[in-house]
Amino acid sequence: MEREPETDPIIDLIPAMVWSATSEGMLDFANQHFLEFIGAPLEEISGVGFYKLFHPDDMSHLASEWHDIMASKHAREVVGRLRRADGQYRWCTLRQKPRLDTEGNVVRWYGVVLDIEDRKQAENALKETKTALAASEENLSLIINSLPVLVWSARPDGSADFVNKSWLDYAGRPADQILEWGFLDLYHPDDIPGMVDIWKRDLEHSDHTVLKGRIRGADGNYRWFYFSGRKLVDANGVVRWFGVNIDIEDLQRAENALRESEAALRESEHKLNLIINTIPAMAWSCTSDGRLEYFNRNLIDYVGLPSEEIVGFGFYRMFHPDDVEPMRMAWDDIVASKNSRPVDARIRRADGEYRWFNLRQSPLLDPDGNVVRWYGVVVDIEDRKRAEESLRQSQSDLAHVTRMTATGELAVSIAHEVNQPLMAIVTNAGTCLRWLQPGHTDLEQARVAAERIVRDGHRAGDIITSIRAMAQKLPARIELTDFKPAVREVLDLLTGELQRRGIELSLDMAATPIEVVGDRTQLQQVVLNLVMNSAEAMTASSTAKHINIRCAVEEQLVSVSVSDTGRGVPIHELERVFEAFYSTKADGIGMGLSICRSIVEAHGGRIWASLGENGDGALFTFTLPMAEGAVVHDR
Repeated sequence: MEREPETDPIIDLIPAMVWSATSEGMLDFANQHFLEFIGAPLEEISGVGFYKLFHPDDMSHLASEWHDIMASKHAREVVGRLRRADGQYRWCTLRQKPRLDTEGNVVRWYGVVLDIEDRKQAENALKETKTALAASEENLSLIINSLPVLVWSARPDGSADFVNKSWLDYAGRPADQILEWGFLDLYHPDDIPGMVDIWKRDLEHSDHTVLKGRIRGADGNYRWFYFSGRKLVDANGVVRWFGVNIDIEDLQRAENALRESEAALRESEHKLNLIINTIPAMAWSCTSDGRLEYFNRNLIDYVGLPSEEIVGFGFYRMFHPDDVEPMRMAWDDIVASKNSRPVDARIRRADGEYRWFNLRQSPLLDPDGNVVRWYGVVVDIEDRKRAEESLRQSQSDLAHVTRMTATGELAVSIAHEVNQPLMAIVTNAGTCLRWLQPGHTDLEQARVAAERIVRDGHRAGDIITSIRAMAQKLPARIELTDFKPAVREVLDLLTGELQRRGIELSLDMAATPIEVVGDRTQLQQVVLNLVMNSAEAMTASSTAKHINIRCAVEEQLVSVSVSDTGRGVPIHELERVFEAFYSTKADGIGMGLSICRSIVEAHGGRIWASLGENGDGALFTFTLPMAEGAVVHDR
């Protein structure tokens, strides 16, 4: 094909791919820039060979477009991909224009090809961005409309310009009835003034707002909502408010219930505090480790000490100096064992006087059995203590009378016991004198007789001493006592009486000393009463009369039992025989065993009755604590 040489230099310098084609659309020219771009000579693309430059996916489309352009004789821009010399396809735009003759027929087609790969990539990126943005907006809209809260946005003047689907569903109204200021029609009339004031104040002076109010739902009921909004300014300086309304109806009801409960609790606490401070007792509570943390008004008024001085372990300041250490030991043991028990101690009154009080406590335990807190009361027992002391004195007097009565009843036997050593003394004195007469002098025999006099004299003296001790009216003296000789002294006094009644006595006693802490005379009276009761129970017995006394040590306790072969005690009377004025004997006054129980319990022991072996006779047993570790003091 021919070129127009006069135009070649200029066309080749144009920074675009220039081409021309015949009126039938056959390519017959491409400038140097075009040829360099495709990396092929004109011969390869002339005619219809230029189609092979197009991307296979674009060829059909571009061919159709080119035929439409030639048929219509109207130029238009066509976009497609052309293969570059390096084999890569790049997006290009193909522009063309026909040269017509005077009759309007196409003489020739001229055109250019422009590389728009960068623009196309930018357009694709923009399209992807728009697609992503549209998807993001759709997702955001979906999220906003799916949130279980009422989402909204507002203009700077406070009027609403958006509400989400949850808002519409809750209100049961279309958006145009809620937007602008329509939302106010849904607010509770009592809440509107306060809510609007807060909203307008925050619009003008703040970047956020927080308030509460009631909104009417589609069912006509009002529910409480929490309103929270924040002001945002975009890059163009446009101001909008965004926020949510959160349904807090259940929370509000819970708060109201809690508020009512707290009010009731305060009222209950007030009444409880009034009761605790009014009850005629001193109430207190301690922590699990025994520290005082609460005390009522009665207690603080009584002791007259500042509260800060008695909290914690300062409460020991209230007690009598002699009671502090025993009280401390008792309280430490109670806290450690978690077992409550009453404790008696003297507490100083505000005027300095000490009075006896009984301290009672009870632990509050958690499900695991751990102490959460200790609660207790302090009760004045001064009058009771005095009554107990008076009763103790009365019991002591009665015990003395009983001992005197028993001594009187045993007068014949005691006289016989005393008479025996006295007669032996007289006999031995006569013998001694005979061995000292001239002609019959035997100093060795006289010495032996004199020794027997001394022995019998001591025996008579011991008997008299025992009788005097039991007859004297002396205050109880608690001291370390060897129980074995104390028992033997009683039995020595009763030997003659038992022989007179034809009663055989057996004694089973431990070989080692048995030491207890107590009043010797009182303990002897217990043994005396039990033995005499057994002797009297066998008065009319036709069988062998036998009394067995057993004294043993069992687990730090002294156990003493007196059994007989008498008529015994009916089962239904085993507990009552220790009651005052209750007696199974026709001529009895019912005080002997009652006194025995008082004496034993006063010594920290216990006494009981049971049937004898094989159901014969009666068995009385009492126990006393061993002396080891006991505190010796006068009572």
